[in-house]
Amino acid sequence: MSRGVCTNLPAACSQAAAKAVLPCPEPDTRCPTCGAALLPLGDGPAAGPGAGAARWVASSLVVALAVGGGWSWWSSQATPDAGLPQANRVAPTSPVSPVSPAVLAVAQAASALESEPPGVGTPNVFVLHGMDALGPVLGTELMEAFLTQEGHVEVHRSLPDPHGAVLVSARRPGGLRQDIRLAFDGGSTAAGDASLRRVSATSGTELKDNQVLVGLDALAVVVHPGNPMERISLSQLRELLSGAGRAGGPVRVNVRNEASDSATLIGHQVLGGSRASADLQRHETDAALVQAVMADEHALGVVPLSAVGGAKVLAVVDAAGSVWKPTPEAVATERYPLTHRLVVQMPAASSPVALRYAQFLAGPAAQTRLRSGGLASAAPVLIDPANAEPVAVGAAVKWPKDYTALTRGAQLLTGRIGFAADSAELDAVAHVDVDRLARQIKEQAAARPVSVAVLGVAHDAGGYCANRALSDKRAASVAEALAAQGVKVRAVRGVGRVVPPSVTGLDETARERRVEVWVSDAPMHQPAPFKCVSGTGQVAMVGAPRFLQSGP
Repeated sequence: MSRGVCTNLPAACSQAAAKAVLPCPEPDTRCPTCGAALLPLGDGPAAGPGAGAARWVASSLVVALAVGGGWSWWSSQATPDAGLPQANRVAPTSPVSPVSPAVLAVAQAASALESEPPGVGTPNVFVLHGMDALGPVLGTELMEAFLTQEGHVEVHRSLPDPHGAVLVSARRPGGLRQDIRLAFDGGSTAAGDASLRRVSATSGTELKDNQVLVGLDALAVVVHPGNPMERISLSQLRELLSGAGRAGGPVRVNVRNEASDSATLIGHQVLGGSRASADLQRHETDAALVQAVMADEHALGVVPLSAVGGAKVLAVVDAAGSVWKPTPEAVATERYPLTHRLVVQMPAASSPVALRYAQFLAGPAAQTRLRSGGLASAAPVLIDPANAEPVAVGAAVKWPKDYTALTRGAQLLTGRIGFAADSAELDAVAHVDVDRLARQIKEQAAARPVSVAVLGVAHDAGGYCANRALSDKRAASVAEALAAQGVKVRAVRGVGRVVPPSVTGLDETARERRVEVWVSDAPMHQPAPFKCVSGTGQVAMVGAPRFLQSGP
């Protein structure tokens, strides 16, 4: 009987890690544990003079495949996205080189392939975690489209293995086979794993510079369609999740399992410092959660908006008293309180497979399909701000007059640029967001003349004037970065706080550390500088940035 070894990564399969020699009666026999292809070793007894050598060869090949991480698949020339986070870039060997780091990484991979080509037909195995963020249908469909776009043929999928993972296989025209194992789990935080992740841009699980944004989603609070409830406050939801609001009540609360990104987001965006109740009904999949809510009139669940199915979605009341529905526009602008980002987490040892897949998901064709699946676009778009406003505005919310004047008749460009507390510095993620906004603005300007305004908001320590000054610095940082990319910014203003601190929770505090970009067909003009004097006598200057004062 022929034998073989599993070609999966050792970290992804116990058979590969143990270098086990497995029965391989057919050329297309798969590993019984993970479903990866087996590398035939030829006929022979399980033990004998050649067994040790066979195991040594198998071990070497498995290690080589693991270390290679799919590099050989990407020998064709590529032009990666200029907005790639810094952590994914490989520094050039020469101190002065016009080649971008990302392009250089792919070129280095091609050079390594030429010096040590793999055997024809030997599969490369790439594992992608967190695919339940897309679901089995959409996730598999997009991976097949990705492989086809990359020039692969004979693309096909396996049936789910005992762990629910699906193996998508394809072959390059030259014969090299690529196996991609889609793990429909809740995502991986391990630095060496490629994974789709749900991350909050405002608290606890901030975006990292090794993550590529591919879409926006939100946590939705769902109930049975016959439930008369229409809205729920974040404080009420926190009590239900912690068990404090269900004493003697019939509400059965449904959430995902503790290992999922959804559970992590609930912990940061809703529970804060509170502990989740031990009697929550936990589910392995979003579909199972929604099914449980649909079958129980006394059930309530928290599930990604893209997975709500036929359940009834409740409006959410934030700490300031504003009532929000998770409309596509409110999610795209990240104003809905429970919005989060869907990203591709790049492995610590950056893999061209993960890079190219992330670029594919951020491309126009995949974005269209993701939007049809319920996600908001990762690409900035112009929207009517009225569609992103709350259903009802909290009584304490007051927009400054200069904000109202500058945004009148303008459109809001989706893409929230966030800041750390008490900071006006753009981090690596903010720079990527600015790059995306700059490309979209230049596309708009190429079609028609537009005016651009950059408005900053702050909700940090200090009084009214301190926040006015800090928000002005944040707006200036973004405007200067846009100007460096050729975008003409006509107005820059920091508007300070929008909500008084006395009625604001931690979630609003984080969401209010932001900069917005507005675009108008009508000319915009820089407001006059002014001296802010608070009731305590604190003074701050709010005025035009230097690059605007000397500009056209």
